Amino acid sequence: MRKFSLALALVLIIMCCFAGPSLAGDNPAVGKETFEEILDRVQRLHISNPDSDILIQGAIEGLINSLNDPYTEYMPPERLKDFNGSLDGEYVGVGIQLQPDEHYPVVVGVIENTPAEKAGIKPNDQIIKVDGTDILDEPLGMVVQKIRGLEGTKVRLTIRREGTDDFELELVRVDIDTPTVSWKVLDDGAGYIRISKFGVDTAGEFKKALTKLKQQGVTGLVLDLRDNPGGILEEAVRITSNFVEAGRLVVSTVDRNGKLQEHSTKGSAIGLGMRMAVLVDHNSASAAEILAGALQDYQAATLIGSTTYGKGTVQVVIPLKSGGALKLTIAEYHTPKDRAINGVGLSPDIQVLTPGLQVAAAQRFLKPSEKNVVNFDTGKTQVLVNGTPVDIKQTVLQYYGVTYLPLRFAFEALGYKVDWQTSDNSVRITGYGSEVLFGTEDGRAIVNGQVTTGLEPLVIKEGTTFIPLSDLDIFNINCEADGNNLVIEKISDVENEM
Repeated sequence: MRKFSLALALVLIIMCCFAGPSLAGDNPAVGKETFEEILDRVQRLHISNPDSDILIQGAIEGLINSLNDPYTEYMPPERLKDFNGSLDGEYVGVGIQLQPDEHYPVVVGVIENTPAEKAGIKPNDQIIKVDGTDILDEPLGMVVQKIRGLEGTKVRLTIRREGTDDFELELVRVDIDTPTVSWKVLDDGAGYIRISKFGVDTAGEFKKALTKLKQQGVTGLVLDLRDNPGGILEEAVRITSNFVEAGRLVVSTVDRNGKLQEHSTKGSAIGLGMRMAVLVDHNSASAAEILAGALQDYQAATLIGSTTYGKGTVQVVIPLKSGGALKLTIAEYHTPKDRAINGVGLSPDIQVLTPGLQVAAAQRFLKPSEKNVVNFDTGKTQVLVNGTPVDIKQTVLQYYGVTYLPLRFAFEALGYKVDWQTSDNSVRITGYGSEVLFGTEDGRAIVNGQVTTGLEPLVIKEGTTFIPLSDLDIFNINCEADGNNLVIEKISDVENEM
């Protein structure tokens, strides 16, 4: 019994000796010497005999995570190589562009003709596992490094998508070499340029595309910055120079000491005066917001879509002696009108939240008409909006003998703005000089401040709100039905003030 007590006492002494220093946790004087001492003790004494490189990597990650900044990251040599390759438009991967989100990275873009597109990955999908390993709160750089690899090898991604159960896809990594700019002439004669990201020669690619469009007689331009995660700041400045005269401020950056650095336009503005619509969405970020914000401030373009991401900070890549690099946030940027958009984003001039309608809305802006016409075929999921085909998920609904239209799609297609009022769960529809508030279930509406009753109630099916065809009368919207064909038309009696 005495031997047992002695052994227990020794165990308690050992535990207390090692636990004792933790009582000093309230002492804020923990410096470099303390870190080095802890590292030394862990290396020499911990039962797992940990690898020094793993300990140092963990320390680096802990240091960076303590900044609570998703855009600052350590890039080891292989990650740096991938990063540089992505700016050049060349890397081995599956073809997705990621952005940090609350806990998991979110897909902001899918490159055409890549394994990701062929497998059906979509913007706003979250990646929650890579090869079966949960990546909760992992730095974006580490996630990207796990997804990329050797050409011909496989990677398993677990996807989380709103409205479905989590699912897994197995993709084969391929060599991806894609330009950052694509362009075409739309059916109505407007020019269209899409920028997928801002790489090392995006401005050069853009100027070539714009020059070719102008040579074809194009006078109106749709610039698509949707799902664009950003990239090199100076490329955004150079592209702005095509539309704003030389010497004008594009963006200013402010560091932690309040030091201001200005970036201004240079060279010939070959697109000066061109009528332009810029498409933006929640995934338009960073350099995309710099370009869109400058064009909006100078009234050189009209922004159409939804509020942008709100990444208003600037990073610098600092090479390290080890061969890797530190990507570090060093400043916040402001638009020419001194707007700081970090965490806020840019608000569109014309709100169109239905993704498939945004190009059609841009075309309507570039070539205004006194009327907007939408043609539904009740048996198809493709609709003609002012002659432009648009694919939709929810078409005309027949419910208890009443015909319903998808509310947001129908009104945005006609040029209205649609907003949910969360305070009272109503729908606010504005445009053509009128404002209507619909209750979602009671057949009641407030039209320009006057209460209207006796309407058919709205219907919500699978997350989509539908409006009865008969309720369109209060908007003076013309409706014509002929068999499977249904046409709604709105004629402008006043200027649309969306």
